[in-house]
Amino acid sequence: MKEVALSVLRELGLGLSEQDVRDDPELERRYLFEIPVLLWGEQEVARHRTTAESLRERLRTLSIALGPPSE
Repeated sequence: MKEVALSVLRELGLGLSEQDVRDDPELERRYLFEIPVLLWGEQEVARHRTTAESLRERLRTLSIALGPPSE
């Protein structure tokens, strides 16, 4: 998923920040068995695998609804 995400994010002028869910107790509780997971702020974008096309569509949908990701 990382390669697909990096490719699509570059197209959109966005970056990727990686975080190990095991470093955050709440993220570990939510996602330990769902790795990898792609989040936009706190909103889940994709789990496990995605295609470039479905990731583009999901990001378009989220950007309309959410605006910039929260820190």
